Amino acid sequence: MSKYNTNDPEAVEIRKKIEKLISLNPDIEIYDIISIEEVKRFEAENDIKLPNDYVWFITNVGNGGKWYGGEYQFYPLEKTYFSYEGLPDYKTGREKYSIDILSTGCSYSKGIILRGEHYGEISSDGDGLAFYHPISLHGFKEFYLKWLEEACLGYNNLFFDSRLYGTIEEHLEQYISNPDLELLWSIFYKVNKQCATKQFISDLYTVFVSETDNDNKVMLARILIKSGYEDTFSVLSTIFSPQNYETIVWELHSSICYFKKWLYAEGVMEDAPKYYDMLVEIMKYYETAKERKHFDHCLNMTIMNPKFNENDILGILTSDDEEIVKHLANSVFQNNILNRVGKYIDAAKIKYEKMNENKG
Repeated sequence: MSKYNTNDPEAVEIRKKIEKLISLNPDIEIYDIISIEEVKRFEAENDIKLPNDYVWFITNVGNGGKWYGGEYQFYPLEKTYFSYEGLPDYKTGREKYSIDILSTGCSYSKGIILRGEHYGEISSDGDGLAFYHPISLHGFKEFYLKWLEEACLGYNNLFFDSRLYGTIEEHLEQYISNPDLELLWSIFYKVNKQCATKQFISDLYTVFVSETDNDNKVMLARILIKSGYEDTFSVLSTIFSPQNYETIVWELHSSICYFKKWLYAEGVMEDAPKYYDMLVEIMKYYETAKERKHFDHCLNMTIMNPKFNENDILGILTSDDEEIVKHLANSVFQNNILNRVGKYIDAAKIKYEKMNENKG
């Protein structure tokens, strides 16, 4: 275990919680604390003043850490970086807006605001462009302790994106009394199959059935799926309409039908065939609507589905539409899948070459 201030009772208590979390997730690490002199030197070199609660944490509890093999990080002070208000042009002399301390994946991070009325609060950031989002109104320490408590409960928040205080059960009870989409988002970010009890899932389904607002019903559907509700087909059938197709495609692609590594489907789950007709209908809708992003996902999932029948989409497989031809020509499938559509892909490659020749 890394070094920390064993003479500070609060630091000792926090480290006990961190050790509990590490026992549940062995790939989590926390780094040694640093001295106050190192902090002051960093502040002087960068012409900034760090908030007191953050300074206390890195000099008493731990100066950063990592999890998921380093994919997500709580940066040690010496490896933090700054974001600037407006475009991230480091040559313009703009003031440092925030210091980015947490990597949360997909080029996003969390930072501490260093100036203005929101000094000391937590901001969201993407690609060096800082923007204020009220994640924690009372600073880093509150933000971290909230995350730590929820992580120890087994909540799915190791990427620091939980929104509101409280348990998923409390949020659902609050939602029943006062329907607020923000409560559902908070449940969505926290929940997983491990922490969702049978009673919670039962109560959640009751709320889902009675909900009349479409946006809220869609979010309840996503939470049910994430919680491990068994009859996902009936859930998606309930919200099946063009305005919800994007959500349905995402859920099918990411959690129901296909084993997924990042954004790419790598295998088919045993329940996939029951969603085949749903996929074909959505795909044909997106073909007509010229929504190529979602169309491409649907086409790939349809071809990978064990229930696939080339006659169902023959018009698409033999299409002369340039975008469809390009997609088929550049498609990469495993051999067992390629056997189903190989002749169409070969034909698309020839068509695409001719299209490019004609352009030349």
